[in-house]
Amino acid sequence: MPTSSVKDPGYGQESELEVRLRSAVQFFQQRAPVIFVSHHYEYWDQHGFVQQSLAKELVKWGIPVEWYDGAHWKKKNIVKNWDSSLLKVSKLPCLPLRRFPWVESINPLVQSQFIQTQLKKGEKPLLWIQSGLDERVVERLPYVDVFSVFDDPYLHAPNGNLSSLAQLIVTQNSFTLELFQKHQKSKAIYLPPPVEMEPPSFDDQTEYLLPESFPKRTMGYIGSFFSDGFDLILFENFIRSFPDWGFILCGRTDALGLAKIQSWKSYKNFLYVPWVPRKKVGALWRKLKVNLMLYRPASVSDGAFPVKFLEALYYRVPSLTTQVPKTSSLEGIIPRLTFPDQLKIEAIKLVNFSSGSLDNLYQKFSLNMSPQWHLIQVAERLQQKGI
Repeated sequence: MPTSSVKDPGYGQESELEVRLRSAVQFFQQRAPVIFVSHHYEYWDQHGFVQQSLAKELVKWGIPVEWYDGAHWKKKNIVKNWDSSLLKVSKLPCLPLRRFPWVESINPLVQSQFIQTQLKKGEKPLLWIQSGLDERVVERLPYVDVFSVFDDPYLHAPNGNLSSLAQLIVTQNSFTLELFQKHQKSKAIYLPPPVEMEPPSFDDQTEYLLPESFPKRTMGYIGSFFSDGFDLILFENFIRSFPDWGFILCGRTDALGLAKIQSWKSYKNFLYVPWVPRKKVGALWRKLKVNLMLYRPASVSDGAFPVKFLEALYYRVPSLTTQVPKTSSLEGIIPRLTFPDQLKIEAIKLVNFSSGSLDNLYQKFSLNMSPQWHLIQVAERLQQKGI
């Protein structure tokens, strides 16, 4: 699907997707400005490309976007990798001294009044809640168009204020879809997260030189790997089991992760690379033969989707993963197993995985995870409801 232009009416033959995109753009133009609220988390930073991609796509079509990124009483110098006169990013307001009960009881009123003021900026601005919003704020709002469930699917009950008021609930994996459909069957849908995968997002010209004695065949994981959600013990099991293979970890981690990495210094077939910008990860991806998504059960990520699966497909690297809620939508698509021995057997098999099959998977997921497709699906679902 073209991602840089939509043909004007009468200019050649439009594809079905171009027609649907045009209709979606018109819908969002009618509901402008689009107001995103992410109450619990701050997504607008140098690592927040997934969440930012929707705003970027809307702005590209001339649709004004306001994003209220997390709640805090202090002003913050928000990092923006791109900018536009149509884009406004700021904090959701709240009062200081939140540790005092009387202040905490007033904050929901402050925030609900603030959001209601923003909803007066157009005929009926589209209100899109990212990850969640205090239920006490929600109960004071006139409407919510979209509630996108992110990493933690337990922040809001499927039959709570936000779930009930939202016209559409977007989940990121099959596990979370099933969780919300028990109470909101007509509202909840599954859409993998939108990711900008245009070639300019990556720099394929860089090179990364491995240590001279490092094994040439490598497996690993490129992306944040925190100890509560990534199975570092299982990763070490791989390192020990395949001494002739090199193992690479690249990305941010926590104190426990750093301590574990420090203890692996004796392994000559292990390499840790600190976090690098997205434009520089291509050199490392091209070194890998297998992407090891060794996630461990963690409730805070049960609602997530493993975006690194798509990134690995971009570089034609096959993936395997553990059997946790985060990977539920990959069942039957890639090896998704529980036991270490099964995972290690499949890892070796994947080295000979068909490049044609990887190409087909990439075509499928790059479309399903494109920001444009995400916006098309949301617009069409809301239009079906007569909104």
